[in-house]
Amino acid sequence: MSAPNSNSIELPGLDGTNPLGFLAALGTLVVARKAGESAACLRWARARTWTPVLDGLTTNSTPDLCELIAKGLRGKEIAPDAEEKRRTVETAHAQARTAVKNEREKIRREQIKKKEDREKAIEQRVRPLETIADAKRGEWLVALKDAVPRPELALGARIDCTAAEYRDHAAEFAKGGEREAIQYLAAFGSDACLEDGKGEPPRRKIEATPFCFIRGSGNQNFLDTVRKLLSEVTDERLIQTLFEPWRYRDEGLSMRWDPGEDKRYALTDIKPADEGALTVWMANLLAYRSLALFSCAPTRRGLGTTAWVDVEDDRVFTWPLWEFAAAPDTSRTVLQLRELRKARLDRAALAARGIAAVFRARRIRFPPTGASYKLNFSPARGLL
Repeated sequence: MSAPNSNSIELPGLDGTNPLGFLAALGTLVVARKAGESAACLRWARARTWTPVLDGLTTNSTPDLCELIAKGLRGKEIAPDAEEKRRTVETAHAQARTAVKNEREKIRREQIKKKEDREKAIEQRVRPLETIADAKRGEWLVALKDAVPRPELALGARIDCTAAEYRDHAAEFAKGGEREAIQYLAAFGSDACLEDGKGEPPRRKIEATPFCFIRGSGNQNFLDTVRKLLSEVTDERLIQTLFEPWRYRDEGLSMRWDPGEDKRYALTDIKPADEGALTVWMANLLAYRSLALFSCAPTRRGLGTTAWVDVEDDRVFTWPLWEFAAAPDTSRTVLQLRELRKARLDRAALAARGIAAVFRARRIRFPPTGASYKLNFSPARGLL
């Protein structure tokens, strides 16, 4: 008889050369551990492409594994009244923000010539509306805490909290023993790295992780997309994602981490909007769960994030594939290897650490200028 934790299951649906496939594999490991597979480890096997393999499992049944992963993904069940309250308060918050925007636009159209008169108009007409909007935002965040399946999603629809709000969340998670929530908070950004938001004066907010590819374009926001994906979890969808070729039949709710989702007029013979955004929902959700392994920290150049480097003015994501069974903490350490940050990799040094391949993808912005744009990964390039 085999030992209870000696089972291995290959995940042929995930491609390690695709950044979304790589992240989804790590997310599967994270969720499996959280769901009770305490000895689960991840390695990569060279086949038609690089395929992830989970070792140290208590089961060799793919349906049982998918049932376990589904349970670990869903999070807590939300009461209908909590969800209804969230919607009501969120609507009130949106209306308050719109009122601020409309009043600012009205003042702009009035073309007040003197600077002091403009400032007086803003102070008298806009500031009271901003106070109301801030109060509505506070009410919304309170309601959101009771209406999210996972605690870190209580930050809001997007990663745009202030430094004070960030620290409040961290203190609350620590007080409640929410270690995993703190890991995701650390993956979202740092209260030491801030950027200007919208409004006058600008609302200073934390700089978001470079993994944050969706920031409101097409009415999609990073954390809100994750919250919506949680309601779409099924065993069948996980089987299709982990064990079958991807069919790209799910509409919307994409984190935009698959290079194949970069569709522009120059790259297709039809209008991209006519084709619609098709993705693989469970791959995106599993990939999100991998962010627990990609912490952020302040550096001399600003926000630093695990596995991200600046190469020739480009933000580049670099990921290794290893042939030994690695637990989540080991995987986190491998992702942070200094050797992976170099423009030219030392093949011998990486091979000595059990790394068989390294891939790199750029974060690309289209169009390159302007307020309205989309972020995507470029196709991956093998470096090793």
